[in-house]
Amino acid sequence: DIFDYSKAFQAYRDGTDDERHGLVLNHIFLKSLQDQGFFSAGNQITLVADIGCGEGDTIINYLKGINFKGGLDIRAFDGNAEFVGDGASLNDNDVTVHEKVPVAVRNLSKAAESQIIPLKNYRLKHGDMLRSDIPHLLYTVEEIQQSRKRFDLVYFSHSIYYARRQLENGSFGLDNVFHTVFTDLLSENGITILFHSNLKPNTSSALATYNLSLIQDIIPTDEERKRLSMDHLIPGLCDKLGLTYFEIPYRSGIYFSNNLKNYIHIFKDINRYDELQNNHEALQDFYRMVFISHRPLGDALADRSPRGWNNLVDLTVKIVETYGYVPIHTSMHVVLDCKASPDLKLKVERAVKCTLENNTCCTGSNVCGGNSQL
Repeated sequence: DIFDYSKAFQAYRDGTDDERHGLVLNHIFLKSLQDQGFFSAGNQITLVADIGCGEGDTIINYLKGINFKGGLDIRAFDGNAEFVGDGASLNDNDVTVHEKVPVAVRNLSKAAESQIIPLKNYRLKHGDMLRSDIPHLLYTVEEIQQSRKRFDLVYFSHSIYYARRQLENGSFGLDNVFHTVFTDLLSENGITILFHSNLKPNTSSALATYNLSLIQDIIPTDEERKRLSMDHLIPGLCDKLGLTYFEIPYRSGIYFSNNLKNYIHIFKDINRYDELQNNHEALQDFYRMVFISHRPLGDALADRSPRGWNNLVDLTVKIVETYGYVPIHTSMHVVLDCKASPDLKLKVERAVKCTLENNTCCTGSNVCGGNSQL
């Protein structure tokens, strides 16, 4: 099916170095914490939350290569039932053998079986971070009754965008999610890690946000960036809540084939889409544009305005001609609880500095809140 969004997402993953850069930065950061003794508290299990877990492979890759001496317990949920189904746990039987098992269930079960990470338990749930009760998705009934604020690591890997909207009761979704994380999830000496792309001119984020009619041009104004870009929203929330936070910005891109310009007329003519089926290169370029648009392809094709599909194709090609790819400006934000100990702040500060010094894709850093400075 030419309109299959899952294929668009896979084409994006195959054509970007953003995920690889994020994995490298995350590993350097966690390895530095490990070297400082962060994960060595006897036989204590490290409890990890993955909010918006997708296919479950990213959290596995984030945690590989780190010596979690007491093992790992991963609690995760996602709003896409294709990824997580109705939910599952490590104790469910035969989850790896049935071909209809959701991909996140299969990936985590195989990780537990192979011990590629020291996974002792996992629980997957289907739920929405704005419409669902997050603690009830991640905790057992017994844990909620006993005490909350248990998690050592809380991850948002390119999922926090979905909280960036106004709720029916008038509150801002991002406020609610942050309040839940730092009231109910993160332990006082735990760490929240967020990966997210930022709204910058001529980037994939600008193309998608413009295509969704959220900004007036692919060159966002300062006001639009303050209202929509995570590198503004997250620091603002942290300041409001008194949280120490660190930002590690880095750059990557979405890459297209050298023949992209040759496919423009096919992309714009739905009657020629059958020509894509026997041209893998063209089809991958096409799917990457579908992913960038963040709109159902049928809607985008029917839209003859400057925000429609044809203009998106032209804008994307122009950006690729200018930069050689579609730029992505990403940040890794590290956020601590307001009661985090001075020792933890110092360890995290050292780990951030180590991450910056050992990776060339970084573009600088901001260390804010709690009077922390590098």
